Amino acid sequence: MAERQIWAPFADKYKVHEESYEFVRLMLETGIKPYSELGVDKAREQSRMRSCQFGGSVEFKGEEREIIIPSPYAAEGIPATIYKPDTAPEVPAIFVYYHGGGLVLCSRETHASALKVIASRSGAIVVNVEYRLLPNPESPYAPFDDAAAAAEWVLKNKEAVGGRFDSKVGVGGDSAGGQLTASVTNDVQGLDFQVLVYPLTDTLCKNPTFQEFKNVPGLNSDAIKWFFDNSLLYIPDYKTNPRINVMVRTNTELSPPALVLLAELDPLRGCGLDYAEKLRDAGVSVQCEVVEGVPHAFFTLITVFRTKTNEAYEHVVKFLKQFQ
Repeated sequence: MAERQIWAPFADKYKVHEESYEFVRLMLETGIKPYSELGVDKAREQSRMRSCQFGGSVEFKGEEREIIIPSPYAAEGIPATIYKPDTAPEVPAIFVYYHGGGLVLCSRETHASALKVIASRSGAIVVNVEYRLLPNPESPYAPFDDAAAAAEWVLKNKEAVGGRFDSKVGVGGDSAGGQLTASVTNDVQGLDFQVLVYPLTDTLCKNPTFQEFKNVPGLNSDAIKWFFDNSLLYIPDYKTNPRINVMVRTNTELSPPALVLLAELDPLRGCGLDYAEKLRDAGVSVQCEVVEGVPHAFFTLITVFRTKTNEAYEHVVKFLKQFQ
Protein backbone atom coordinates (compact mmCIF):
# COMPACT_ATOMS: atom_id res chain seq x y z
CA MET A 1 0.00 0.00 0.00
CA ALA A 2 1.20 3.51 -0.85
CA GLU A 3 1.02 4.78 2.73
CA ARG A 4 3.33 1.96 3.87
CA GLN A 5 5.84 2.83 1.17
CA ILE A 6 5.78 6.53 2.06
CA TRP A 7 6.48 5.80 5.73
CA ALA A 8 9.01 3.03 4.95
CA PRO A 9 12.15 5.24 5.21
CA PHE A 10 11.25 5.95 8.85
CA ALA A 11 9.77 2.62 9.89
CA ASP A 12 13.13 0.89 10.52
CA LYS A 13 14.10 3.36 13.26
CA TYR A 14 10.67 4.35 14.59
CA LYS A 15 7.42 2.53 15.27
CA VAL A 16 5.03 4.43 13.03
CA HIS A 17 1.58 4.41 14.60
CA GLU A 18 -1.31 2.96 12.59
CA GLU A 19 -3.08 6.31 12.76
CA SER A 20 -0.12 7.88 10.95
CA TYR A 21 -0.55 5.37 8.13
CA GLU A 22 -4.25 6.21 8.05
CA PHE A 23 -3.39 9.92 7.89
CA VAL A 24 -1.29 9.45 4.76
CA ARG A 25 -3.88 7.15 3.19
CA LEU A 26 -6.56 9.80 3.66
CA MET A 27 -4.30 12.56 2.30
CA LEU A 28 -3.73 10.51 -0.85
CA GLU A 29 -7.40 9.57 -1.11
CA THR A 30 -8.64 13.15 -0.77
CA GLY A 31 -6.01 14.63 -3.08
CA ILE A 32 -4.21 16.85 -0.56
CA LYS A 33 -1.56 18.78 -2.52
CA PRO A 34 1.81 20.10 -1.31
CA TYR A 35 1.67 23.78 -0.38
CA SER A 36 4.36 24.52 -2.95
CA GLU A 37 1.85 23.64 -5.68
CA LEU A 38 -0.70 26.10 -4.30
CA GLY A 39 -0.91 29.83 -3.80
CA VAL A 40 -1.67 31.19 -0.35
CA ASP A 41 -5.43 31.46 -0.92
CA LYS A 42 -5.78 27.91 -2.23
CA ALA A 43 -3.54 26.59 0.54
CA ARG A 44 -5.77 28.27 3.12
CA GLU A 45 -8.88 26.72 1.62
CA GLN A 46 -7.26 23.27 1.47
CA SER A 47 -6.18 23.64 5.10
CA ARG A 48 -9.70 24.61 6.14
CA MET A 49 -11.22 21.66 4.31
CA ARG A 50 -8.67 19.23 5.77
CA SER A 51 -9.37 20.53 9.26
CA CYS A 52 -13.13 20.13 8.80
CA GLN A 53 -12.71 16.58 7.53
CA PHE A 54 -9.93 15.35 9.82
CA GLY A 55 -10.69 17.50 12.85
CA GLY A 56 -14.36 16.69 13.10
CA SER A 57 -16.86 18.49 15.29
CA VAL A 58 -17.24 18.29 19.05
CA GLU A 59 -20.27 18.94 21.21
CA PHE A 60 -19.45 21.59 23.78
CA LYS A 61 -21.41 22.05 27.00
CA GLY A 62 -20.86 25.49 28.39
CA GLU A 63 -20.67 29.10 27.29
CA GLU A 64 -19.23 29.86 23.86
CA ARG A 65 -19.07 33.48 22.77
CA GLU A 66 -17.25 35.85 20.47
CA ILE A 67 -15.36 38.92 21.64
CA ILE A 68 -13.15 41.58 20.09
CA ILE A 69 -9.98 42.24 22.03
CA PRO A 70 -8.87 45.89 21.68
CA SER A 71 -5.39 46.31 20.28
CA PRO A 72 -2.98 49.20 19.74
CA TYR A 73 -1.79 47.43 16.60
CA ALA A 74 -5.11 46.85 14.82
CA ALA A 75 -7.95 49.38 14.76
CA GLU A 76 -10.48 46.61 14.16
CA GLY A 77 -9.25 44.72 17.23
CA ILE A 78 -8.47 41.02 17.58
CA PRO A 79 -11.37 38.54 17.28
CA ALA A 80 -11.43 35.68 19.75
CA THR A 81 -13.76 32.89 20.82
CA ILE A 82 -14.20 32.08 24.50
CA TYR A 83 -15.01 28.57 25.67
CA LYS A 84 -16.10 28.40 29.32
CA PRO A 85 -17.11 24.80 30.02
CA ASP A 86 -19.78 23.65 32.45
CA THR A 87 -16.92 21.83 34.21
CA ALA A 88 -15.18 25.10 35.14
CA PRO A 89 -14.32 25.35 38.85
CA GLU A 90 -15.05 28.44 40.93
CA VAL A 91 -11.65 29.91 40.07
CA PRO A 92 -10.85 28.57 36.59
CA ALA A 93 -7.53 28.89 34.83
CA ILE A 94 -7.58 30.97 31.66
CA PHE A 95 -5.77 29.51 28.67
CA VAL A 96 -5.04 31.95 25.81
CA TYR A 97 -4.44 29.89 22.67
CA TYR A 98 -2.79 30.68 19.32
CA HIS A 99 -3.52 28.30 16.44
CA GLY A 100 -0.83 26.82 14.23
CA GLY A 101 -0.48 27.10 10.46
CA GLY A 102 2.97 28.50 9.82
CA LEU A 103 1.72 32.07 10.47
CA VAL A 104 0.08 31.77 7.03
CA LEU A 105 -2.76 29.25 7.34
CA CYS A 106 -5.55 28.14 9.69
CA SER A 107 -7.87 30.02 12.02
CA ARG A 108 -9.95 29.71 15.16
CA GLU A 109 -12.29 27.46 13.20
CA THR A 110 -9.63 24.88 12.31
CA HIS A 111 -8.65 24.43 15.96
CA ALA A 112 -12.07 24.68 17.61
CA SER A 113 -12.65 20.96 18.15
CA ALA A 114 -9.34 20.39 19.93
CA LEU A 115 -9.82 23.41 22.17
CA LYS A 116 -13.38 22.44 23.11
CA VAL A 117 -12.12 19.03 24.22
CA ILE A 118 -9.32 20.57 26.27
CA ALA A 119 -11.65 23.12 27.86
CA SER A 120 -14.25 20.49 28.76
CA ARG A 121 -11.76 18.02 30.24
CA SER A 122 -9.66 20.55 32.13
CA GLY A 123 -12.35 22.99 33.27
CA ALA A 124 -10.17 25.86 32.05
CA ILE A 125 -11.52 28.81 30.10
CA VAL A 126 -9.97 28.82 26.64
CA VAL A 127 -9.57 32.05 24.65
CA ASN A 128 -9.10 31.09 20.99
CA VAL A 129 -7.30 34.03 19.34
CA GLU A 130 -7.69 35.05 15.67
CA TYR A 131 -4.40 36.85 15.07
CA ARG A 132 -3.56 38.44 11.71
CA LEU A 133 -1.80 36.14 9.28
CA LEU A 134 1.21 36.61 7.04
CA PRO A 135 2.26 37.59 4.44
CA ASN A 136 1.46 41.10 5.56
CA PRO A 137 4.16 43.38 4.09
CA GLU A 138 2.75 46.46 5.84
CA SER A 139 2.76 44.73 9.26
CA PRO A 140 5.29 41.88 9.14
CA TYR A 141 5.19 41.47 12.93
CA ALA A 142 1.37 41.33 13.00
CA PRO A 143 0.97 37.82 14.49
CA PHE A 144 3.51 38.57 17.22
CA ASP A 145 1.96 41.95 18.03
CA ASP A 146 -1.55 40.48 18.15
CA ALA A 147 -0.48 37.55 20.31
CA ALA A 148 1.14 39.83 22.87
CA ALA A 149 -1.77 42.28 22.85
CA ALA A 150 -4.28 39.48 23.45
CA ALA A 151 -2.31 38.07 26.38
CA GLU A 152 -1.86 41.50 27.97
CA TRP A 153 -5.56 42.29 27.65
CA VAL A 154 -6.67 38.97 29.16
CA LEU A 155 -4.28 39.45 32.10
CA LYS A 156 -5.99 42.77 32.83
CA ASN A 157 -9.55 41.59 32.07
CA LYS A 158 -9.89 38.12 33.55
CA GLU A 159 -13.49 38.63 34.61
CA ALA A 160 -14.45 39.81 31.11
CA VAL A 161 -13.67 36.34 29.75
CA GLY A 162 -15.48 34.55 32.58
CA GLY A 163 -12.64 34.13 35.06
CA ARG A 164 -12.00 35.54 38.51
CA PHE A 165 -9.56 38.24 39.60
CA ASP A 166 -7.33 35.49 41.02
CA SER A 167 -7.55 33.14 38.03
CA LYS A 168 -4.20 31.95 36.71
CA VAL A 169 -3.51 32.97 33.09
CA GLY A 170 -1.32 31.14 30.63
CA VAL A 171 -0.65 30.97 26.91
CA GLY A 172 -0.28 28.13 24.49
CA GLY A 173 -0.29 27.12 20.86
CA ASP A 174 0.78 24.54 18.33
CA SER A 175 3.49 24.87 15.66
CA ALA A 176 3.58 28.57 14.71
CA GLY A 177 1.19 29.11 17.60
CA GLY A 178 3.85 27.59 19.83
CA GLN A 179 6.35 30.02 18.33
CA LEU A 180 3.96 32.86 19.21
CA THR A 181 3.55 31.44 22.72
CA ALA A 182 7.29 31.45 23.33
CA SER A 183 7.45 34.97 21.92
CA VAL A 184 4.68 36.19 24.22
CA THR A 185 6.50 34.92 27.29
CA ASN A 186 9.36 37.17 26.20
CA ASP A 187 7.13 40.23 25.77
CA VAL A 188 4.52 39.83 28.50
CA GLN A 189 5.18 39.40 32.21
CA GLY A 190 2.74 38.02 34.77
CA LEU A 191 1.80 34.82 32.96
CA ASP A 192 1.46 31.68 35.06
CA PHE A 193 2.11 28.92 32.53
CA GLN A 194 2.78 28.09 28.89
CA VAL A 195 1.97 25.12 26.64
CA LEU A 196 4.19 24.65 23.59
CA VAL A 197 2.89 22.04 21.13
CA TYR A 198 5.58 21.12 18.57
CA PRO A 199 6.70 24.77 18.40
CA LEU A 200 9.04 26.34 15.88
CA THR A 201 11.68 27.66 18.26
CA ASP A 202 14.68 28.02 15.94
CA THR A 203 14.28 29.90 12.66
CA LEU A 204 17.81 28.82 11.68
CA CYS A 205 16.57 25.21 11.61
CA LYS A 206 19.88 23.92 12.98
CA ASN A 207 18.79 20.79 14.83
CA PRO A 208 19.49 17.50 12.96
CA THR A 209 15.82 16.50 13.01
CA PHE A 210 15.14 19.10 10.30
CA GLN A 211 17.36 17.00 8.04
CA GLU A 212 16.27 13.63 9.41
CA PHE A 213 12.60 14.31 8.61
CA LYS A 214 13.09 16.45 5.51
CA ASN A 215 10.94 14.04 3.46
CA VAL A 216 8.40 13.05 6.10
CA PRO A 217 4.69 13.17 5.13
CA GLY A 218 3.04 16.49 5.98
CA LEU A 219 5.41 19.11 7.37
CA ASN A 220 8.68 18.44 5.52
CA SER A 221 11.47 20.64 4.18
CA ASP A 222 9.42 21.60 1.13
CA ALA A 223 6.51 22.76 3.31
CA ILE A 224 8.81 24.58 5.75
CA LYS A 225 10.40 26.47 2.86
CA TRP A 226 6.94 27.46 1.58
CA PHE A 227 5.92 28.74 5.01
CA PHE A 228 9.14 30.72 5.38
CA ASP A 229 8.75 32.18 1.88
CA ASN A 230 5.30 33.47 2.80
CA SER A 231 5.99 34.63 6.34
CA LEU A 232 9.42 34.93 7.93
CA LEU A 233 11.24 36.15 4.83
CA TYR A 234 9.16 39.34 5.10
CA ILE A 235 10.75 39.92 8.54
CA PRO A 236 14.30 41.23 8.02
CA ASP A 237 15.62 40.16 11.43
CA TYR A 238 13.80 36.84 11.73
CA LYS A 239 17.06 35.00 12.53
CA THR A 240 18.28 37.34 15.27
CA ASN A 241 15.14 38.87 16.82
CA PRO A 242 14.26 36.97 20.03
CA ARG A 243 10.58 37.64 19.42
CA ILE A 244 10.81 35.55 16.25
CA ASN A 245 13.70 33.17 16.96
CA VAL A 246 13.31 32.34 20.64
CA MET A 247 16.49 30.24 20.73
CA VAL A 248 18.44 33.54 20.82
CA ARG A 249 16.52 34.81 23.85
CA THR A 250 18.64 35.90 26.79
CA ASN A 251 15.90 36.29 29.43
CA THR A 252 14.36 32.82 29.52
CA GLU A 253 14.55 32.83 33.31
CA LEU A 254 11.48 35.09 33.21
CA SER A 255 9.42 32.41 31.44
CA PRO A 256 6.54 30.72 33.31
CA PRO A 257 6.40 26.95 33.91
CA ALA A 258 6.09 25.07 30.63
CA LEU A 259 4.60 21.96 29.10
CA VAL A 260 6.45 21.12 25.89
CA LEU A 261 4.53 18.56 23.83
CA LEU A 262 6.25 17.17 20.73
CA ALA A 263 5.56 14.74 17.89
CA GLU A 264 8.20 12.07 17.40
CA LEU A 265 8.18 12.03 13.56
CA ASP A 266 8.48 15.78 13.14
CA PRO A 267 11.27 18.03 11.81
CA LEU A 268 10.50 20.39 14.71
CA ARG A 269 11.01 17.76 17.41
CA GLY A 270 14.68 18.60 17.87
CA CYS A 271 14.29 22.36 18.22
CA GLY A 272 11.46 21.75 20.69
CA LEU A 273 13.77 19.59 22.81
CA ASP A 274 16.49 22.23 22.50
CA TYR A 275 14.16 24.96 23.75
CA ALA A 276 12.94 22.81 26.64
CA GLU A 277 16.57 22.37 27.66
CA LYS A 278 17.19 26.11 27.30
CA LEU A 279 14.29 26.81 29.67
CA ARG A 280 15.52 24.21 32.16
CA ASP A 281 19.02 25.69 32.09
CA ALA A 282 17.45 29.04 33.04
CA GLY A 283 15.72 27.48 36.03
CA VAL A 284 12.24 27.22 34.49
CA SER A 285 10.07 24.23 35.45
CA VAL A 286 9.56 22.18 32.28
CA GLN A 287 7.52 19.05 31.58
CA CYS A 288 8.49 17.63 28.19
CA GLU A 289 6.47 14.89 26.48
CA VAL A 290 7.10 13.26 23.09
CA VAL A 291 4.08 11.55 21.50
CA GLU A 292 5.49 8.55 19.70
CA GLY A 293 4.79 7.39 16.17
CA VAL A 294 3.06 10.52 14.86
CA PRO A 295 3.94 13.45 12.59
CA HIS A 296 3.55 17.20 12.95
CA ALA A 297 -0.06 18.50 12.87
CA PHE A 298 -1.61 15.44 14.53
CA PHE A 299 -2.73 17.50 17.55
CA THR A 300 -5.90 18.90 15.97
CA LEU A 301 -6.84 15.98 13.68
CA ILE A 302 -9.15 14.19 16.09
CA THR A 303 -11.01 11.94 13.66
CA VAL A 304 -7.76 10.46 12.29
CA PHE A 305 -5.49 10.41 15.34
CA ARG A 306 -8.14 9.18 17.75
CA THR A 307 -5.89 7.61 20.36
CA LYS A 308 -2.90 9.88 19.89
CA THR A 309 -4.84 13.15 20.23
CA ASN A 310 -6.41 11.74 23.39
CA GLU A 311 -2.92 10.96 24.72
CA ALA A 312 -1.77 14.49 23.93
CA TYR A 313 -4.85 16.16 25.40
CA GLU A 314 -4.44 14.23 28.64
CA HIS A 315 -0.98 15.76 29.07
CA VAL A 316 -2.41 19.25 28.50
CA VAL A 317 -5.43 18.68 30.75
CA LYS A 318 -3.34 17.44 33.69
CA PHE A 319 -0.95 20.36 33.26
CA LEU A 320 -3.76 22.94 33.20
CA LYS A 321 -5.44 21.48 36.28
CA GLN A 322 -2.36 22.38 38.32
CA PHE A 323 -3.31 26.05 37.95
CA GLN A 324 -6.86 25.94 39.28
